[in-house]
Amino acid sequence: MEVAAHARRRKACDFCVSRKIKCDTLKPTCSNCRLYGVECRITNATNTSRRKAPAIPPPFDENTPAASASTPPDQVSAIEARLANIESQLAQLVRDKRPPSQSSSPQSGQNIPSLSFKNFPEAREYTALDMWNEGSTLPCIGFSPQPISDTVILTSGQLELPTLPELLPNVDNYFHNYNRYIPLFEQSTFMRMLLEWYSSPSRQAPVPWAAINVVLAISYRVIDDMPIDDPRLAQCIRNLHSATTHLMAWNQNFLGLQVLLGMVILFQGTTDPQLAIVLIGSSMRLIQSMGLPSRRGLVGLSSSEALQRCRIFWIAYVLDRDLALRSKAPYTQLDGELDLNPPPEDVEDGTGFVTSSTDSVRFNYFRARVDLAVIQGKAHDILYSRRAQKLSREQRLQNISRVEQMLLTWRTGIPAELLTAEGLYRRLSPIPIHLMMNMYNRHLECLFRIHSIFSFDQDWLNRVRCYLSPMVIELREDEVDGEVIHSGLTPLPRGWTECVEYCRLSLEILTSGKQTEYSIWLNACCTVSSLIVLLVNIIEFPDHEFIAVDQNLIDQTRGLFEQMNSKASEGRFFLLQVAQDLDRRARGQVNRMTQINNFSFLDA
Repeated sequence: MEVAAHARRRKACDFCVSRKIKCDTLKPTCSNCRLYGVECRITNATNTSRRKAPAIPPPFDENTPAASASTPPDQVSAIEARLANIESQLAQLVRDKRPPSQSSSPQSGQNIPSLSFKNFPEAREYTALDMWNEGSTLPCIGFSPQPISDTVILTSGQLELPTLPELLPNVDNYFHNYNRYIPLFEQSTFMRMLLEWYSSPSRQAPVPWAAINVVLAISYRVIDDMPIDDPRLAQCIRNLHSATTHLMAWNQNFLGLQVLLGMVILFQGTTDPQLAIVLIGSSMRLIQSMGLPSRRGLVGLSSSEALQRCRIFWIAYVLDRDLALRSKAPYTQLDGELDLNPPPEDVEDGTGFVTSSTDSVRFNYFRARVDLAVIQGKAHDILYSRRAQKLSREQRLQNISRVEQMLLTWRTGIPAELLTAEGLYRRLSPIPIHLMMNMYNRHLECLFRIHSIFSFDQDWLNRVRCYLSPMVIELREDEVDGEVIHSGLTPLPRGWTECVEYCRLSLEILTSGKQTEYSIWLNACCTVSSLIVLLVNIIEFPDHEFIAVDQNLIDQTRGLFEQMNSKASEGRFFLLQVAQDLDRRARGQVNRMTQINNFSFLDA
């Protein structure tokens, strides 16, 4: 916790004071600031007002009367002079400790540095070893304890946006290509707010400003595949960080909540989704306090207002379940504590539907994501809840079978034409393809989890690494390796064949078209797990009918991640090295089987 020298006796940080909540004064970050993801500090007080500074109260003492006499003016002047001296010394100390490359201060209007993840510790670009270090308990997720940099705290007069003609094409891009499937905002309401912003400068406020920024950021990053350090996207992200406190406190309508959910969408597609996890927890608490999980809040609303209110809740519900399963952390919204109906099977405007451009195929994507989120919650319950740890093996297997059946029933609701990579790319535009790929990967992650073959689970990883032992596979110089020795290996899990099929589909969708950086990082954990599964399947069954297809998918996927790795870090993803070693064993087994078949042909 950063504390000004004059305020060391104060009991609460700035954020807790502004929210009028109790501060536990934990260092370096109090619990409330950690929860809301804001910087924990006590700001230097400078006399910017013409009024006399109020008296500085003595340290709190329960025996001291609540009211105290005012401090004499001469004492106030002495205190102010002392504060000015302390602030000058602190500023000098900061300059002395600043690295040489940062010694010069930015000019006015350029006081925020170009964006890189090191400027945002919660969403920093983790090195490969940070992200997928084999020693990490959650190698798919990086954690950062540092607070938000003070360079992104919102100040007066900082609510700047591009000109309206420059901004409108990006807003239209967002609503046409993304919001029609993930209806976070109601377009007419948003456009009215946008026009009011530009027509009434005196009424501009941080939360509508942040809403415009989050729409721009999603348009830049998710749709246009803009790199994270592009100045336009970087400025949007800085603006969103600076408005976080205002978003948490906004109670006029759902706009602050909608912006927070947009930030979750934005930050879950990075190398470190920890900020998304923090934000979704805060968002769900806001949702519960606003009564969104209950039908009672719909009383008296028009049909369009009620529909948008429900859509906001279900978007948050899906994000909550996605990130809970991804992080093995409890989800916030319990099914037993909501009574909303799921999204309708059909809507007049087609919002949430994926529609083919070549035939009549039509699919309610939004409803399917909500239905899958319910199953994700069930999978989380049987695997990671405290109650699940007390179940016998038989009870656990029964519960897993129920989830398997739920996933099977869910899959039958998807049109067969959209269950292949070729069908998706022939019928859909890029954004629906990316959304469908993400949905399939979330389904696949459920299968990975319940069958214990997720590549970030230590037991499965230990079994995979057994193939690298010379006691299991003898490597030979001619790359015609020895047969796999199974005596020390546990059997492959049940449902293996089904998982292999869906892993193949996942990599086919990934490699059949151009992917955005956002989409790659959003699906990275499932993609790498699918890669490992296909390699293990070749090692175990080196003569199966899809050998050539799978080897091509493996080569393309490894090449894609090697390219991404070279951009993100000088280190190497831990699992990429494992995949490379497995690939050598897989090719050795295919060569062995080819040699056996050739000898059999000659003998015949």
